[in-house]
Amino acid sequence: MEKRKAKRLAMVLGMVTLMLVFFSSEAFPWGFATHAFSDDLLGKRRGQYNASEIYGGMAPDVFNYLFDYPAYMTFLTEETHANFMKVWKSARRGLQKPLAYGFVSHGVADARTHQLPDGYAMAKAAELLDYLSGEFRTKVGDELLVQMLHIIVENAVDILIVQNDDHLIGRKMISAALVRSPEFPLLLVKAYASDLCTTFGITPLEASKFIVSAEKEFRKSIVLYGQILTLDEPTAIRLISEQTADAAVAYLGLYNIKLSDLFPDEEEEGPIPLEERFIQLIVALTGLAISTCADDYQGEIYTTIGYVDDWLEENDVSD
Repeated sequence: MEKRKAKRLAMVLGMVTLMLVFFSSEAFPWGFATHAFSDDLLGKRRGQYNASEIYGGMAPDVFNYLFDYPAYMTFLTEETHANFMKVWKSARRGLQKPLAYGFVSHGVADARTHQLPDGYAMAKAAELLDYLSGEFRTKVGDELLVQMLHIIVENAVDILIVQNDDHLIGRKMISAALVRSPEFPLLLVKAYASDLCTTFGITPLEASKFIVSAEKEFRKSIVLYGQILTLDEPTAIRLISEQTADAAVAYLGLYNIKLSDLFPDEEEEGPIPLEERFIQLIVALTGLAISTCADDYQGEIYTTIGYVDDWLEENDVSD
């Protein structure tokens, strides 16, 4: 019984930490498809090398979803985003180099966004505020809403990339995850296991198993997200919105905000479940975000790609 309670508490704490990470602009400046698209253009080689760069470019988020281990999640997410060069320095041969190349490119792209006074996703999220009712904004507050809306903006940019820039990006993500070298989890172990052991007092074997297991689950999640992006646009938006809604409900719950507070029953609207009304709102906001970002997202992405390319060259990181 005590073990069950402890596990339940760990899951709750994990979800709390996850929401704080998930909705933090410091953690997710760009979506998975955007990083994949960028690395597809950054890399100079093709074939499995290119696929490795794409997977490596998504992989710094590998530890962001460790629900049951909030302390490990926080520590390792900080490590992969702040100390991404550890992976490059650990890479030695074969496909380790293109995997590490992509990994570093993600960190550099995020770092550029964090250096800006107001990153692209956050600026666009602020524009979306005007589409929400005054009552809704009052109950949640603009600060929390912007944190939530910037995730919707990132989703919208991913959709725009599929729509306008590379309709095969979802398939490329799937392929990159499926063919990723078995050396990659071992590369992560080499880069981060030692500090994980020191910080939490666990054995090297425990740290290695944890990292390998986390990467395995992350790999599956990339395949699933890539599959969503291969579907027709309305279906993709709906499925992504459902995921975002689930996370948003938990996030709002941290501030004692319930869906019933945001959607008071109105008989003329019929018996639509609150969860469905929330999903429909996010679907609508995603559509608005797509319209809002359509004219300038490409300029921001290509500026970031240019910045990353220059940084990699100046720091002798090459594929």
